Amino acid sequence: MTRYLIALSLGPVQSLIGAARRTRDLWCGSWLLSEAARAAASELEKQHRGCLIFPSSAQEGELEANVSNILRAEVEAPDAEAVRALCDSAKAAASARLIELGERARSALKVRLREEVWHAQVDDILECFAAWVPVGDNYGEASRQLGRRTLAARKATRDFTPSRSLATVGLPKSSLDGALETVLPEWDKGDRAPRQLRLSENEQLDALGVMKRLAGDAEQFTAYSRLAADPWIESLEYEQKKRLCQAYEPMVGFELATRVSGNSGIYGALPYDAQLLFSSRLEVAKANAGSADESAKLQALEAQLRQLHGAPVPYAAILKADGDRMGKLLAEAGSVEQSRMISNALHGFASEVRQIVQGHRGHAIYAGGDDVLALVPLPQAIACAKELAGRFKESLASVSRELNVAESKRPTLSAGLGIGHFLQPLGALRARAEAAEKLAKGDDANSPRNALAIILGIRSGGEHAVRVKWDDDSALDDLHALTEAFRHGKLPSRIAYDLRGIDRRLAWLRDDNGDDAKGMRRSELRRLLDRARTSAGEKIACVHRELVERRVREQGLTAVADLLIVARWLSARSAAEVGER
Repeated sequence: MTRYLIALSLGPVQSLIGAARRTRDLWCGSWLLSEAARAAASELEKQHRGCLIFPSSAQEGELEANVSNILRAEVEAPDAEAVRALCDSAKAAASARLIELGERARSALKVRLREEVWHAQVDDILECFAAWVPVGDNYGEASRQLGRRTLAARKATRDFTPSRSLATVGLPKSSLDGALETVLPEWDKGDRAPRQLRLSENEQLDALGVMKRLAGDAEQFTAYSRLAADPWIESLEYEQKKRLCQAYEPMVGFELATRVSGNSGIYGALPYDAQLLFSSRLEVAKANAGSADESAKLQALEAQLRQLHGAPVPYAAILKADGDRMGKLLAEAGSVEQSRMISNALHGFASEVRQIVQGHRGHAIYAGGDDVLALVPLPQAIACAKELAGRFKESLASVSRELNVAESKRPTLSAGLGIGHFLQPLGALRARAEAAEKLAKGDDANSPRNALAIILGIRSGGEHAVRVKWDDDSALDDLHALTEAFRHGKLPSRIAYDLRGIDRRLAWLRDDNGDDAKGMRRSELRRLLDRARTSAGEKIACVHRELVERRVREQGLTAVADLLIVARWLSARSAAEVGER
């Protein structure tokens, strides 16, 4: 018998997670991939008890941490063919789990889908790449070979099977990613299925899209719109919340709203998706009301909203975080026991993620190993990312010491916050969070990783980016101070755009760092700060003037303008504060 290290990679991540238009698509795609990986891991463990390295065997049956889509195990087998058969069994278990969840989703619909298209797609959703190497006498080298070369080469050499030809041609493509044909039939007037699937006008779904809308428990995920509205809802008085709930409840019966009961019920003050709190969605619902009773209830909700002060901010954040230097830490493991120590430490962190995010009134979508994906309200977004980064570092500290890893080279967590409007497709918002995470990782050799990056996408404008190192206390304090200044009306909302105006006027000096050029920029900035007035008509306080001037000296006008815009959005509690109706 020979010892083998096995690695399995399940996907495709893009279609399972990345293709999303609604929060449910994002949440359920992550859950489906985790469930497939859990089934594959269970099959490996069933055939070779105690073989799992990643995920930790402690995850069996637990729900707090997701199972990563990359599995690793150590098994004893007579030859490579036996290992291949084991990997095929794990893949079959993962595929069977997805098919089971697909049938459960389809059975929830009261209409007949396109059977031929459904089966052609469901049988081909999952990709599974496997690789294995004999361990021999050097576990560390076998592990590095598996990670660096074997699995990468296997992924690059794909087995292409001919796609199943369909009897029906010319079908519309799925609206989620445009890759596959729709499984939806032509709807009859009055069909409930479009509302049940939460379909937008002319939206089409492939088999995976239907699974994303109907698999799992619909009440367990939290809509992005509910996260965006949460700070405003929490600002209401008890009686106001009570009356608002009474007006909102009928919307569930009309299938204009979904309930929100997951995340330990922390959104119980208004346990609904909250979309109709935003005037744009309420107007659409009123225009499409299907009955006099539905129209009357929508008008009653509108009347209730008019009695409340302001409106929710239509922006929230997607938090995407990933461990730094994990590959180097894994390479330090010289035995399977040390690899399992790392796996257990990662599992410990992942098991705490949901509670940490929940403590900041956010909802974790995915928490597996060193990967985190979560939705967070704007006011708590930075604090949530900072606590996660601190907890990750603590979780890996002990095993790092055990492996004699220098403190400067120990794992840290880089986090990206993608901020966007709730009407943007979730796929685009997730892509922004991924871009922010990549920015946090950094490509500057002098300042890599261990950072927070924020990319704000303003629906009526462009994107604004900020990057701060977690160990740069001064920069973090300044961002917090600016956010608080906007929150309490100590800075005018236009100051960032006025800074951009100076930068445009002095564009011809942008690359000139001589004393005269610096003097001109400094004079223009001081003139701007002298003239600026807060909403109360007061001058900017000296402490805030000095902060802005110092930041401009260190970063330049454009970077500080972005910093101020991001700080203003993070401070907002109502739509009016970010210029929304």
